Amino acid sequence: MTLSQAYTHLIMKKVKISVDLSAHKFSDKELSVKTDNILICLTGNRTFAALADQLEVLKNRNDIFRNLLAKMDEGSRLVTAEKKQAREDLESTLRSIAGKVQDISNGDETLIISSGFDINRTPGTVGELEQPLNVVVKQGTTSASLFVSWDVVAHAISYEVRYTKAPVTDASVYMTRTATKHKAVLDGLDLREQYQIQVAGIGSDPIRVWSVAVISGYVS
Repeated sequence: MTLSQAYTHLIMKKVKISVDLSAHKFSDKELSVKTDNILICLTGNRTFAALADQLEVLKNRNDIFRNLLAKMDEGSRLVTAEKKQAREDLESTLRSIAGKVQDISNGDETLIISSGFDINRTPGTVGELEQPLNVVVKQGTTSASLFVSWDVVAHAISYEVRYTKAPVTDASVYMTRTATKHKAVLDGLDLREQYQIQVAGIGSDPIRVWSVAVISGYVS
């Protein structure tokens, strides 16, 4: 290795693949299209030839997912449940392949881009997220549930909802629910009880900035 090559090797910055495949970043249709692009980029890509068998699995799972998306207009609960499971299976396969692409590429940005996967943004540039605003709590569409919504928080990857029976005391215990969109359904609640609810965005900073507490109406 020449001195120039050694210097280039030392300053080369390794990057990491983004494995954020949540609905907050990709809608169902967008995830399927993204998968198509990854399949195109990896098929015949000599650098990642060892992944050929996994590409078959990925294609099959994307086909299943796409077929279920086409049936969503039927409004069937079964189709909705099957679509949700198909998305989870697709995300799992994508993350598995992403991990192998990361290992094979050794963090080389050019090689990762050639795979069709995205690269993580430089960490630490966003910092603490803003406080969620306009938290609204309504009765859910099913018994013993509440529907919670709030404004989108910039740079949030997902959201955490915490809730406990009102009024809050020293003995209160919070339950939590994670949501990928700016809304959530809290179910399995106790009837004729009120709940105090707060929301926080989840990002690269571990600090949670909680919304103003909202007290629900009596659960029905």
